[in-house]
Amino acid sequence: MKIKSILTAATLCLTLLASCNSGIEYNEVPESVYSNVNLGSGLAKIRVRELFNNKVWQVNHNDGKGQWLENYLAQTQISQDYQDGKDYTNNTGSAITIMGKTLNPGETMYVKNTLEVVDDSNAPDGKKYIAHLFSPTKATYSTPNKGHLFMESAFANEAIKPVFVDEVEKGKSQYIVYPVRQDALVIEFILEDPYACRVERVNGAPALGTPGDYTVPQQYMVINTAFRPKGAPEYRRLYEIRVQLLDESK
Repeated sequence: MKIKSILTAATLCLTLLASCNSGIEYNEVPESVYSNVNLGSGLAKIRVRELFNNKVWQVNHNDGKGQWLENYLAQTQISQDYQDGKDYTNNTGSAITIMGKTLNPGETMYVKNTLEVVDDSNAPDGKKYIAHLFSPTKATYSTPNKGHLFMESAFANEAIKPVFVDEVEKGKSQYIVYPVRQDALVIEFILEDPYACRVERVNGAPALGTPGDYTVPQQYMVINTAFRPKGAPEYRRLYEIRVQLLDESK
């Protein structure tokens, strides 16, 4: 009897809900919304992460005796300068090529994340959009606060030795400079309208927002999912990410 009452009530609720929705008319969004598959200014953000095992000393823990922080995941954004654009000077001692232009030692050029459109018969509308992204070869990592210090002695047996900056004592600092690994970059698209689009990986590209290998070009499809008029096409665009690391040593 109780089950029958529950089923009757559920049926009544669904009937009323259908009745309420039957008269709803959805307003069509402007074409500028349902056709927008653009990347915004700066194109994309690049972050790096490093897991440091027993490399950070917690100064005030253990009754002031200190102790090692077993695992510390540090992350930082490294792309802001090239999102905005900056003058880059080649101090590497040998010529490098940036966007097809040769930059000799000592020369300077303005570098900014750039979108290039090329013909591609396999892409929507026959066009592929190449996002040329730039990043420094090194990143500065920080501990959570001044009570946590990177210890140079903890890196003694490591193949990669960081550079300690702003040391509070010799070999002790809240900040270190560490090489960027291009095979473990965290990239995030800057969408012009993130609420109207979804991004799909193409050909096994790394998931955006997680560490991935960008030593090779990676492709993504941006698809607009906004409500659109009947018969209007689903707008989509193929983007290809190409990352170039630039040595900013002086």
